[in-house]
Amino acid sequence: MRSLLLAALIAGLALPTSCAGKSAVNGARALERVNHQCAAGPRVVGTPAHAQTLEWIVSEATRLGGAVERQTFEDSATGRALTLTNVIARFGPKTGRRILFCAHYDSRPWCDRDPDPAFHDQPVPGANDGASGVAVLLEMAELFKVSPPPVGVDLVFFDGEDLGTNDRPEEFCLGSRGYAERLPAPGSPNRPVAGFLLDMVGDRDLQIFHEKNSAERASNLTALVAEGARATGARSFHDEVKWSIIDDHVPLLDAGLPTVDVIDFDYPAWHTHRDTPDQISAESLAEVSRVLEWIAYRSVLARP
Repeated sequence: MRSLLLAALIAGLALPTSCAGKSAVNGARALERVNHQCAAGPRVVGTPAHAQTLEWIVSEATRLGGAVERQTFEDSATGRALTLTNVIARFGPKTGRRILFCAHYDSRPWCDRDPDPAFHDQPVPGANDGASGVAVLLEMAELFKVSPPPVGVDLVFFDGEDLGTNDRPEEFCLGSRGYAERLPAPGSPNRPVAGFLLDMVGDRDLQIFHEKNSAERASNLTALVAEGARATGARSFHDEVKWSIIDDHVPLLDAGLPTVDVIDFDYPAWHTHRDTPDQISAESLAEVSRVLEWIAYRSVLARP
């Protein structure tokens, strides 16, 4: 590490503070962004809160130096025409290797897992299920503004993740499916080589295990996440498989883009009215952010 640091200094590169032993991640700042999203109201597709959050993400990513693209498309998987918009914010070199960090920004229209039936027709606040991943992505943008990553990093904010049901699983992950369908061909300059999905990463009792589809179809990346957790002292990460989940990583895997789901699925407030900011911890957001910081700046993927 010392020789790598010296070589970088000799080359005159701007180094992230994590390489000097201190991370620039700010968990309190990330938590403020969770609160901001929830203050707008549930971000259900087609609502004013959803539109407001979309514009806020675009504004924040642009302010922080990203080259921002709105990927807008029509989808009728739910039986009605929906206009969905993914936000893509590109950082770092325009040529060479690119990696993907992603999360969804919409929230669920129904609290269908709530123990109280009175809430079943109400939308989920989505503090952890949606807002936490967005907050971590924007925390990465904060770091990239100060010290651009050595390789290209695409931050992608997916729309339309949470519209499905157990009976209609094809209505889940609409934004990531649209993104996967529009990926450049393998080997193209703008196509990422690896993806890292963040979903429910802010729980106060954070416990992140490997996800089965990720471990079976992108085992090199699950190993990389485990390495990053060890390198950053992330004690809430566990190097074993616990869950098998259909999430936004699956359309990317199906499109040939190796992607892992970084998720704490042991979250009692999932799809209930209790998924509120008081369930979220600045320390948990910071821990996940530091692992991503390590991946972007120090992992094998960060070597141009």
